[in-house]
Amino acid sequence: MPSPRYFFNHFMPFTGYPYTGGPTACNLCGSAESVVVAESDRRLKILRSIACRQCGLIRTDPMPTPAELSDYYANAYRADYQLAFAGGPPRVHLKRSAREAAFRAGLLAPKLKPGARVLDFGSGSGEFLAEARAKGCEAIGVEPGRDYANYARAHHGVEVLDDADEDARFPEGYFDVVTTRHVLEHLRDPADVMERLARWLKPDGVLFAAVPDMATTGKPAHERFHFAHVHGFVRETFDLNARRSGLVPHPDYPRENTAVVYRKTDAPPVALACPGLAERLAVELKPMPPGVFLASGAWLWPMVRRNAKAVRDTFVSR
Repeated sequence: MPSPRYFFNHFMPFTGYPYTGGPTACNLCGSAESVVVAESDRRLKILRSIACRQCGLIRTDPMPTPAELSDYYANAYRADYQLAFAGGPPRVHLKRSAREAAFRAGLLAPKLKPGARVLDFGSGSGEFLAEARAKGCEAIGVEPGRDYANYARAHHGVEVLDDADEDARFPEGYFDVVTTRHVLEHLRDPADVMERLARWLKPDGVLFAAVPDMATTGKPAHERFHFAHVHGFVRETFDLNARRSGLVPHPDYPRENTAVVYRKTDAPPVALACPGLAERLAVELKPMPPGVFLASGAWLWPMVRRNAKAVRDTFVSR
């Protein structure tokens, strides 16, 4: 069970997180120019988020170092955001993951044919891998979270790698289908990782990618920022991130903002820029001051909604 110090570091409002980090250039376009978007997060903790002035990609500033992120995911992340303090994934996660995996398998059904090679990058507890294997695919996952990877191996009998950091991990053009869901926002180098995934994709393959949409409506601005997400995307920057890797939205598949099926393109590269987007995001996403937000009571409904969904997914059969 986490110590009182842990709860202070990760839950106490108006305090910073236990990391030092450092300044970084934009991983998408390389620019160092930025606009401040927010100074606090959904827990009303101190967390500075900036948007790249050239392309609009949002990132944490200062950015946690690789060692700090590694330590966070090894020791705090599951407890921090899923209340999984020890052992495998909680029931609430398993039910949500199974529901999403079935949806993803249905969306990609035209490509999930017997013998198709499938990679799930960030495969979690393995539900999508199990869906793909049930369709006769050769499915492999990448999941650095040991408890979740072990659960996937034990309960679904699927192959899961601990990491795939090297470009040569798989041959170029090896997979028919690549998927990555709610992973890129956690990475220091999302554009570089997308290039690697695109390189492993066959010329006629499809890549499904999804991240939280920072521009989603019906949510207080504070709700969009938290320590686990060191990058933030909107529709424009997500497509630009894919375009840098030679990918464009596939016209045969529906999209939902930042949940997209991409395909390869031979079109010439485009400028990695979205003029004015950073300034727009700084206005649209700027949270109210933490003290004002706390006094307003605007945090109550999101908290009730999150807890109600957790109770539903834990105790109600679907």
